[in-house]
Amino acid sequence: MMLMVAVLSAELRGARTTGPLIAWVWLLGAMFAMAHSWGALMTFHHGSQEAALESTAEQTEQLLGFRFGLGLYVNYLFVVVWLGDAAFRLLAPKRYILLPNWYRHSVIGFLVFIAINGAIVFKSGWIRIIGVGCVCLLGILALIRLRKS
Repeated sequence: MMLMVAVLSAELRGARTTGPLIAWVWLLGAMFAMAHSWGALMTFHHGSQEAALESTAEQTEQLLGFRFGLGLYVNYLFVVVWLGDAAFRLLAPKRYILLPNWYRHSVIGFLVFIAINGAIVFKSGWIRIIGVGCVCLLGILALIRLRKS
């Protein structure tokens, strides 16, 4: 998530979305997210998709008051969307730049929404504090950019 924040911060400060460094760091972040998901499945759920679904349902029930295990698949979608966006940036940067704004806003909005849930809503302690700090940083940078335009 820190790589996501680094890239989004750089972009809000004017870095090119398809610049080589930005694109590679974006891909690295997506790969870390994939490794994190796979590692959690293997470590905490011993490779059992059923156990991961049950755990997700329990966590959702504890926090929100209703069981919803399908959030696990939303996490998988998060990784797929991030990896796909990162690959597109690297493999077809000229086409990526021409994409409509709604695409970029939808992808970033979805990724940030899931990151907020993963780092703030469903966490506590220092992870939540860092997550809130990252969201505040991105919010401040977005406001500064809006004021300049």
